[in-house]
Amino acid sequence: MGENGAGQGRDRRALLDEGNRLREKYRGDGYTAAGKEALYQLYELQDAYRAQLPEVSVSRCPFTGVEVRWPLDDVDLDGWFWDWDKPARRLVNPVPRTWLAMGGAVRLAEPVTAAPFMCKPGPDAPYVIPQLLEVPEVRAVVAEVPIGRHTGWATTYFATIRPTDIPLENTWGSQKYDVYDTGGQWRAWSEHRRLLREYDFELRPWLESGKLLWIAPGDSGVTLREGVAECPYLDIDGERRRQRIHNGEINRF
Repeated sequence: MGENGAGQGRDRRALLDEGNRLREKYRGDGYTAAGKEALYQLYELQDAYRAQLPEVSVSRCPFTGVEVRWPLDDVDLDGWFWDWDKPARRLVNPVPRTWLAMGGAVRLAEPVTAAPFMCKPGPDAPYVIPQLLEVPEVRAVVAEVPIGRHTGWATTYFATIRPTDIPLENTWGSQKYDVYDTGGQWRAWSEHRRLLREYDFELRPWLESGKLLWIAPGDSGVTLREGVAECPYLDIDGERRRQRIHNGEINRF
């Protein structure tokens, strides 16, 4: 164990500041004794960060009524959870047996806190994946998930029968997704890079069809709602493009 211990009890900001310092030290020293020690200490801090991630309500299954809580960093996008290349995340195992995938989007509040890694939090408006929703056994739920000053939207997909012949959605803010069996136990991971044209930002038809449900912002009861009446996720302003953040600089593509 390095001089920082496992980082238990240290607040989020202290963990990130020290970890980012160690990251730069490792990059500068390389695979020397000092560099390796910095890397080991960074790993310990990341373990502590993972352990401290709060479980946030992101959805409720439309088939079983089970609430879904996910360990994610809802303080800001500068946390290692949002590191697109090497996210520090706690594996959810098991998931509800009907859980399939979770994508997301974020409306950024500028200026964005600088972080020394690439963050790709999704487009600037909520969307669905038609390829998934066109499967008869699949439904989805969209919910607002605040991330500090930013407005996030998680779209979670559920299925009574897990499709095995189509790629799923990379988990929100990362470049891969976890694969679970019919009992909700983790089995492997995979990845699929979708083109922007594979997203559908027009939610109205999916809401009207009943394939997409929603949860009202700030609803502590996480109540499922159907239809377009009073749905706050329609016609949200945005460029409908992906977003990439590095060192506080935003690029939309």
